[in-house]
Order: sequence, then structure tokens, then C-alpha cells
Amino acid sequence: VNSTIEHRSLHHRAAQHNSIHMRLLLLLLSCLLQPHSTNSLGHPALLTSIKSFHQPPSSSVADACRIFHGRGGLHPGADHLTLDYYAPVFLLTSFGVELEDNELDSYCSALCETLDANEDDDDISQQHELTIVYQCRGANTTAETRLLCGTIPDPHIVTENNGHDQYLIHLLRGQNHGLFLDMSNGRTWLRNKCQTKDISSVLNLFSYTCAFS
Repeated sequence: VNSTIEHRSLHHRAAQHNSIHMRLLLLLLSCLLQPHSTNSLGHPALLTSIKSFHQPPSSSVADACRIFHGRGGLHPGADHLTLDYYAPVFLLTSFGVELEDNELDSYCSALCETLDANEDDDDISQQHELTIVYQCRGANTTAETRLLCGTIPDPHIVTENNGHDQYLIHLLRGQNHGLFLDMSNGRTWLRNKCQTKDISSVLNLFSYTCAFS
């Protein structure tokens, strides 16, 4: 009987150890798979992209563009970050990681310094008001979008293709904005193919209302 009790006790302790090891393993995997937040001073790669951005003069065409694309994995620790320019608005998006206020402040300060530098160099920012929208897309929650500073035009119309293509967008309504800037090269390819008659018709299986259509 004592032998049986001891055997069961050993088996129980072994099961407990295995359970603890399994929980630690799952915790480690969760940490590895979870997007890492940048430090409070901001991610260096994003700050560098902000500093190198040159805002076009107010008298010229300012096509919408992606300033920073961290989603591709090129910049470690910035997989959750993107920065877009929907003239005259900067859109900062964080996927799955809520940015702290001091980190947001660092990006806002960098954008402000960039506009000031543009003004000093070319006197082109005198009519530009700094407008920044921040959107945090949670893994299982509705996206939170808020205006950090400035004013969004109403209606807000942006361009591509040197001003030839115009799109009506809405940065503060819903999760998506009406124009996916990471698909800009795809739109250029499709436009060129259609103009040169390389293809005579297109079946759009993605959406009948978005920018491709």
C-alpha cells in the first residue's frame, strides 16, 4: 500500500512539473509571438523616416504615400508600425500594440521638426498645419482612431499618379480609410497595363468599391 501511495505521489509531482514546464513554454512562445512595443522615445527607424520625409510645396501636387512600412519585418521591433501621408494629414497606425503617450509625443515632435526644417530650407510649409491621426488596431477589438492635432479637410480628397487620380477618404470613420497605400504599386501596374492595351478587361475579385475599381 505504501509503495502504491508513494508511486502515486511521485506521479502527481511529475505531472505538476510537466504542467509548470508547459505553462512556461506557452508563456515564452506568447512573448516571442507578441508584437514588441517600441521604447518610450520612439522607434529609431520610424524617427529616421520622419526626418527624411520632404513635404511637397503647398502649390504643387502632394500624392498620398507610405512614409514608413514596418509590417514587412525589415525593421526589427517595428512590425506593428506604419506611417502614411494623406495630404495634408499624417496617419500613424499601430497594429496590436497600444503606444504610450510619451512615444506618441516623440513622433509628433519629430513631424513638427520636419515641417519646420522644410520651412527653413524651402519656405514651403508656411501654409501647412501639422495634422496627425493615430489609429490603434487591437487584435480582437475595434480600431481606436483619434485626432492628435490639427484639422482634417472636409471633404478629404487625396491623389496618386501625380495628381491624376483622386480618391475621397475618411480617416476618422471606421477601420479602413478608402485607399490602401501599400497597394499603390499594384494600381500603377494595372493602370499602365490598361493604358497600353496589354489587357482589355479586368475582373476585380477584391472589391467593387475600393480604389482598384
